Amino acid sequence: MPVVEFCTSASPITPHSMSHVTTSLMLLSADGTKIYADAAGDFTKPAIVFIHGVSLSSVVWNDIFRDPKWTNLFYMVGISCCFRCILLSIFWQVRYDTRGHGRSGMPTSPRAWESQRLAEDFDAVVKGFKLRRPFVLGWSLGATHIVDILSLHPGRERYLSGAIHLTGVPFMGAGIGKAGTQFALGCLPSLNQTNDVEKFQDASRRFVNGFSRHASFELKSLCLGNFVTQPRAVTKFVFTREQDATEFFKAGQRGYLPLLAIACTDDLIVDGRSAARALGPWKDLKLVEIEGADHMPWLSHSEAMRGLITDWVKDILAA
Repeated sequence: MPVVEFCTSASPITPHSMSHVTTSLMLLSADGTKIYADAAGDFTKPAIVFIHGVSLSSVVWNDIFRDPKWTNLFYMVGISCCFRCILLSIFWQVRYDTRGHGRSGMPTSPRAWESQRLAEDFDAVVKGFKLRRPFVLGWSLGATHIVDILSLHPGRERYLSGAIHLTGVPFMGAGIGKAGTQFALGCLPSLNQTNDVEKFQDASRRFVNGFSRHASFELKSLCLGNFVTQPRAVTKFVFTREQDATEFFKAGQRGYLPLLAIACTDDLIVDGRSAARALGPWKDLKLVEIEGADHMPWLSHSEAMRGLITDWVKDILAA
């Protein structure tokens, strides 16, 4: 599969930098659509692939990818009456712009939005970074991509190590209605229509402002920029595309996909508890609610979110 590498940057190799690199790639999905992805941290560690929400891009994860508390963990080791600071990475963090978003291709044909195509985009990221059994974290509508991935890889219990629904919508179609709050669902008609520019702009501002009161002006501006530069035909496909959740539910019922579902009590976009109920009888499910957190808990409650994910991943890997 063709891969165009944009840039790779690394600090001078020292005991403190170890194998830390930041790499940006432009990948080609199976149908030729370009997929932008980048990674940060220690590539020898377990990988988590972060998938953003609707009409946005991987820039929503900037605060995580720039925060050493996410990529690094310090501890002190005593050696011969002196201390040496060893820098350990917890995860290798990978993120990508899903098709139709950000720096990735913007296909507008119906075939380009079949479930298989979105799963192939994820496969391109896995192959491009040579990931082995990654964890996948889907935020908001980005969580629906886990359904696509499992549909393309039926019965492959060992393709993913686990999945994380971060205030996530579980599946397309009825899943949006089950997980969406009244506020979010009220914004959708204006976001999907193409006749009234002012309605679209107003709904975009209200929707983005509903993410988090902790979001900086810079982040909100980036999010709004993603909204207004996405072709309207693409937005329609993003909201109305179809998928088959059969393999997704099999994974839960048979217990071969551990799932961490994180709900946030002050989330204006997704009702996390309602979304978790839509999962049905999931054998290996851990549902955690973060009190006071909003739709971007990595901003409002970063310590709590990081601790939950770190502990859960460690438990899965130790099992």
